[in-house]
Formats: sequence, C-alpha cells, structure tokens
Amino acid sequence: MNMSCQNFVNEIVALSEGMQVSHRETVEYFSPNEPPVTALFAAIGDRIAKDFDGTSADVNQRVFGLIEDAMAGESIQLMTAVATGLIEALATQKDRNEGLWLRISPMLGTRSLYHAKAWLES
Repeated sequence: MNMSCQNFVNEIVALSEGMQVSHRETVEYFSPNEPPVTALFAAIGDRIAKDFDGTSADVNQRVFGLIEDAMAGESIQLMTAVATGLIEALATQKDRNEGLWLRISPMLGTRSLYHAKAWLES
C-alpha cells in the first residue's frame, strides 16, 4: 500500500474503535499478505455505514471530511482506493437500507457524492 493510502487509513481508523476493529480483522484475514487496498477500504466503508447512527456528529463530520479530502487530493492511488472501496461500500447502502443511505449521502462532499451517484447509476 502506498504511503498516501496508509496515511489515510491510519488517520481514519484512529477516529473510531469500530474502524480499528474492521481494519485489524481485514489485515488478519489476508495475513500473511497485505490486504488488497480496495478490500480494506471497503471494509472501512462498511463499518462507517454500520456505526453511522451510533457515531457522534463530530466524528462523522471528521470521517466524511477525510473522505472528501482524499477525493480532492493529488494522489490518484488514494482517490481511486477511496472511490472504488470506501465510497462504493457506502453507496451500496442505497439498496440495503435506503433510510441509512438518505442519512449518509448528505454527509458526502461534492466529489464523493458525485462518484457515489455515478456508481449507483452505472
């Protein structure tokens, strides 16, 4: 995993115990190899959705701010991993639990929401 992706993972999982657990479980599952970055980011996205309603508004704002920052950043690898792993995992909530998606989607920034909508329409 490149440094920008690793830095993002370190920063985002530090925000909640649930994401730390998801990160650890994904790393253990793929051990002794490193997990594919998209699989790791998807696991984090699933955890964000699972814990969304029980997470404070402040933490949710920080999480979604980091996601948008990654989408607007200069690292193509990070942007791709966030889009195809994390954001697409969040967007699957539209089919699984539309009420949850309706609460999550307004938290997404402009670029993140654009990708989510494009992916849902494909």
